[in-house]
Amino acid sequence: MRKFWVIFLVALILATLAFGKIKLRVASWAGALEASLDEKIIAEFMKLHPNVEVEYEPIPSDYYQKILTDIAAGTPPDVFLLDAEMVPRYSEEKLLLNLAPYLARLAKEGVSGANLKDYFDVLVNIFKLGRAVYAIPKDTSPVGVFYNKKLFDKYGVPYPSEKGWTWSEFEQVVAKLSHDTNGDGKNDVWGFSFPGWVGVAVPLLWAGGGEVFSPDFTHTKGYLNSDANVKTYSFYVNLLRKGYAPDPEEASSLGGTSSLFYTGKIGMVITGRWFWIGIKKQIKEGAPLDIGVAPIPHAPGFHNVTVTYASGWAVPSNVKNKKLAVELAAWLSSEYAQRERCLKGGLAISANKKVAEEQAATDKVDSVFIKMLDFSRVPIGSKTKYYRPLFERTWGDAVDRILIKGWTVKKALDWAAQQIDTAIENGNWE
Repeated sequence: MRKFWVIFLVALILATLAFGKIKLRVASWAGALEASLDEKIIAEFMKLHPNVEVEYEPIPSDYYQKILTDIAAGTPPDVFLLDAEMVPRYSEEKLLLNLAPYLARLAKEGVSGANLKDYFDVLVNIFKLGRAVYAIPKDTSPVGVFYNKKLFDKYGVPYPSEKGWTWSEFEQVVAKLSHDTNGDGKNDVWGFSFPGWVGVAVPLLWAGGGEVFSPDFTHTKGYLNSDANVKTYSFYVNLLRKGYAPDPEEASSLGGTSSLFYTGKIGMVITGRWFWIGIKKQIKEGAPLDIGVAPIPHAPGFHNVTVTYASGWAVPSNVKNKKLAVELAAWLSSEYAQRERCLKGGLAISANKKVAEEQAATDKVDSVFIKMLDFSRVPIGSKTKYYRPLFERTWGDAVDRILIKGWTVKKALDWAAQQIDTAIENGNWE
């Protein structure tokens, strides 16, 4: 009987302790690998905070709809992962807590992840509007040029410089890499994949001296359709028409750009560091790849420039325990979290300068991408709600008009600028 009461009292105490814990919830769109790392990072937070219980909720589909629904219902996650392009809309609708005053206090208390000076400036600026900070950078992926050294070696082509290269140097390389190996009169090995996607095209336009929005983000006419941008995108379109890149429809029919790169059919792909994850998997499976990375090419007289994409940990404005929620968000970007996710997991470039330095010492590809952060710009979408989906969709339509309907680049960009500006005047960002 005495034994029964001892067991009963222990169970009661444990239940009381569990009931008395502060409960927090974290939401993310993470896949299986990233989710497992997040859970480990959260478990460590709970060890450090025995009075806190954190529920982790990966949401694989309709992520932002679920977040908005929960916020509107008054049951928001205490911390959620926020893409940079969602910052303008969510901040305008007052859905996000300004983390700046909380982080300042937590940094003085020595809370890991709370000191914004530990992060690359460009990444902090992505989530900054005015003096407000709406998310803590999780990690990042700059855009650069991946190239297969084995294909370069096969055709005796020198590797591009990690310090940068010009359009003319880029054209010489793609010409030397492009070959008709089956004698049908058309190339079936190509120098590069055509940069149609807006997330890659915008930094290419910057590298040609152009911009896409006015400085106040009120219009695109005179910017998106500027002479500099027409010249830049015409350069890439002309390389495509010379046969140095597969037509996007042709590439799709052959298995897609990634597959063509993995199998040595495309020499270079302009994309973000996220591509490295898939490449490493292919190398493990025996793909004939030896990878190098270079900055995107720039026009004569201009310097290296690119964009770096990021997501960050945000806190809804209507959470109950604001300070603790911000402390949890900071922990999810702490040195410990960065090492688990970026050094051990290899998922992205660390947002933390100290951890990124360690990462550069262990991975030659990541080392080049980390150097790119010195000349990376924030994504346009992190500063105006008229980028996603309005600008993204209109850009895609403009590229289709060039490649499918045969429009000139000037005609397509003039049309795109008119479409976007009309939508902005009407307040239509969708």
